[in-house]
Amino acid sequence: MRNYYTAIQFWSYSLLVVCLCPLAVFLGSYMGWPLGIAPLLLLAPITVLAAISSPRVCSWTITVLAVGACFSEIFFRSDISEVKTTYPLSIMSAAVLIGLTLLIDAYIGKLRGKLSQIYNQNDELVRQLYECQRETQPVSDKSPSGADKKEKMQVESKENPDAEFGVNYPLLLLTLQDIGRRISTNQSNESLIPTVISTAKASLQCEYCQVYLWDSKASALKNALPVRSRDKHEYRPVPNSGVAAWVIENRQIVMRNDAEKDYRLKRILEEDPHMPDAIAPLTVGSELIGLLIIDKVDIESPTIGRLIYILSNIYALGIKNSQLFKRIEEMASRDGLTGLLNHATFQDKLQELIKNAEAQSTTLSIIMSDIDHFKSFNDTYGHQAGDFVLKEVARIWKTVMPENAIVARYGGEEFIGVLADHEYSQAVQIAEDLRETLENCPILFEGQQLQVTASFGVTELRHPATTTNELVKVADEYLYKAKEAGRNQVAGIAPNSARKPSN
Repeated sequence: MRNYYTAIQFWSYSLLVVCLCPLAVFLGSYMGWPLGIAPLLLLAPITVLAAISSPRVCSWTITVLAVGACFSEIFFRSDISEVKTTYPLSIMSAAVLIGLTLLIDAYIGKLRGKLSQIYNQNDELVRQLYECQRETQPVSDKSPSGADKKEKMQVESKENPDAEFGVNYPLLLLTLQDIGRRISTNQSNESLIPTVISTAKASLQCEYCQVYLWDSKASALKNALPVRSRDKHEYRPVPNSGVAAWVIENRQIVMRNDAEKDYRLKRILEEDPHMPDAIAPLTVGSELIGLLIIDKVDIESPTIGRLIYILSNIYALGIKNSQLFKRIEEMASRDGLTGLLNHATFQDKLQELIKNAEAQSTTLSIIMSDIDHFKSFNDTYGHQAGDFVLKEVARIWKTVMPENAIVARYGGEEFIGVLADHEYSQAVQIAEDLRETLENCPILFEGQQLQVTASFGVTELRHPATTTNELVKVADEYLYKAKEAGRNQVAGIAPNSARKPSN
């Protein structure tokens, strides 16, 4: 009963009844109606809806509130002395509301009885069909192999109870232990998902296995592995229809054999005729991680459902741990305010790019910038304005810079970017684009238009810097030369030229 009273539907109806009470009093006073007429007209539809769509306890609670509203006019009507009929009509209105609820309750009770009768008939038909199939199975009395085979199976089942279902539980435990170890050592989805699929195929002896990850924000399913041309024949679940939608909603495993026998699931199966052998939810607690799709299982066993249940729980924990590890890794490598790479991660990325450029004899350029007069934003508009400016500048950097560029917040109001396979002239052009975008796009903060500009320093690998520290140092030198020259400009050194800033 506690669950009924915590339902949103119950509180919605209750709030609607409470809100309509004063409206009924006002309408009755304004129109001069007898007592009980206005509450009956306003609350009868709500009472009927509650009786139809709510549990019995909740519908009767709504009815009691509506009956109380019928008598509320007696205490709140300002024209009570002018109204000729008082209590009889209020009692009649209350009786009508109670009668409506009684009629609907009785009708729904009959429907439930008929539905229960249909369920029982269906179960009886299934039982009779099963018995007929058992009776009609061919048994060869002439061949002694039938009795011998039955006797042999009984002996084997006594010696090894697990052999009856074709499952070797000691081997299964060792397999599950190996699966858990392999999954716990894979901390990225790129290596974890193939492990999940390979272990599922080996354990369940199935031909096909797929993993779809659930995106709660978009309410969509995404294949955990890149789609390949040879996978076109494989099943693709739809999150809003068919068996996959039922699994997502109910968080239960659906086996195709069970769905064909259960007429409630059989109706859903008609919407999804190409359903695989099994669809299992990957859940951790109440959170849905994704779906495990199993098809073409070689061995039919009563324990296959239990095995899928165990494996899906192990896989869900492994994928959740992988997602958490990735999130922690991103938090450790990125600046919390701007979302760009932090200083330490940038240094590692830059060293790796320089090694690749040296090994392949390719170009590499670096852009470094500093927001002009940034302290004035904090002093004039507050530190929240300064933080907002940093986030907007970071957004502009991510928009203007190429997709393969490495962009980081170097420190304070300084930003830095690395352009692989870009010459000095190309880097200068990108820096000019950044400068013009910042200058021509004022930032709006709490109704205040903030004019933001920045100074830029550009340099190229081997002209003259050859190491990570030298590259950043040269870019920083030309950044401050741009500031000394008046700010809001790009300065750098072109290859094969003297070390002199070019504006």
